[in-house]
Amino acid sequence: MGEPIEIVLNGQRRRLDGVSPAMTLLDWLRGPARLTGTKEGCAEGDCGACTVLVDRLPVNACLALVGQMHGRAIHTVEGLRSADGTPHPVQRALAESDGTQCGYCTPGIVMSAVAFACGGEPPTPELIHDALAGNLCRCTGYRPIVEAVTRCAQSSGPWPMAPTIAIDTGSRTFDGATVLHAPRTLSELLQLRAAYPDAWLLAGGTDLGVRISHDREVPRRIIHVGGVPELTMLAEHPDRIEIGAAATYRQCLPAMANRAKPFAEMIRRLGSRQIRSMGTMGGNIGTASPIGDSPPVLLALGATLHVASIRGRRAIALDDFFLGYRRTALAADEIIVSIDMPLPAADETFDVDKVSKRRDQDISAVLGAYRLRVIDGVVRSARLAYGGMAATPARARHAEAALIDAPWNAATIERAVAALVNDFKPLDDWRASADYRLMVAGNLLRRLHMRSTGVAVELDAL
Repeated sequence: MGEPIEIVLNGQRRRLDGVSPAMTLLDWLRGPARLTGTKEGCAEGDCGACTVLVDRLPVNACLALVGQMHGRAIHTVEGLRSADGTPHPVQRALAESDGTQCGYCTPGIVMSAVAFACGGEPPTPELIHDALAGNLCRCTGYRPIVEAVTRCAQSSGPWPMAPTIAIDTGSRTFDGATVLHAPRTLSELLQLRAAYPDAWLLAGGTDLGVRISHDREVPRRIIHVGGVPELTMLAEHPDRIEIGAAATYRQCLPAMANRAKPFAEMIRRLGSRQIRSMGTMGGNIGTASPIGDSPPVLLALGATLHVASIRGRRAIALDDFFLGYRRTALAADEIIVSIDMPLPAADETFDVDKVSKRRDQDISAVLGAYRLRVIDGVVRSARLAYGGMAATPARARHAEAALIDAPWNAATIERAVAALVNDFKPLDDWRASADYRLMVAGNLLRRLHMRSTGVAVELDAL
């Protein structure tokens, strides 16, 4: 017999009897909970109409599963009212600034704005853009929305805290059409993986959640790894960062911003704050998508994966992890525990470029990542990695060979660009043609050289 899912919803403890743990939080809110202020727009985590706050962080309710929410505090737009029924200051500001028209997207915008206004960040245009990047509005201009958020962030104090309600968050098994296991120790997780090698491994759910929310798949069994400390840790060392496979992008971002800034800039474009609150680097690697944005960067840096099963632990260089389209070197009973990410040295060039149809939270047509050491004008080492160019994220080894021990000049870059045709045979799809992808990959190498010599910086300033 399964155990009950318990949450704190708008300050009230709720027990979710008879609810499938694989139901999306959005479906539960709009269905059994009868809280219809939260809207469904895209069911893919793109539009932000379903934004709610989970432990004060913005999250796409269309991607979050009810079983993931056990023990967590959830706020919806209905929960923003004060005891006397007056609206939240963000709601008043949006109304007064004419920041809403049809109103469909407004609840999600309100929740993102509340998270930002009460989060203590300075209301700079860049940070407000980042806070609202996960919310699409199809009929209002964004100017009055930004004005309302700016005003609230400048005047808002801390959000009144609801009384603490403790819920036991020990290991759980939730039953329904889907069985969801929520282990709290690595040993228990490895035992479950050995017993159920075909179960879905769920970390944040920003990928697997789409299969449930949009594609309406019903998995038989899920193992949720987000409660295992070894998988949620992050440790900084002098020359590397160790990242738990279930550590969220939000958790990783400060360390990246301080020590690998180009990676941090890519993460901000990879997904909105809603996605970064849930998405994990281990999940991005484990799904083995050819257009995952983290793997090319980690390949360029020379990352190593630490994996485990009940048979023991081993390390796999990321270079050896991807075997083919959606195929990896991970055994059926193994899980990724952590990622060991080397940091670029002070005398190395490290950069990342993402090319996509839309700047924010769009799937890449091409992503390039580069780590080079140039000494006295000669390239002594080079790691070039791309996403979107093959069936897996991959190194451009012929282009690397064209660079190493050659002068760091335009002629050498052209030889490396020409060598890319021996590294990749891209496919045509609706995001980009094969010819376009090869052209972009080459142009990104040219841009890298121009940046290193200051030319690109000067052009950007024009």
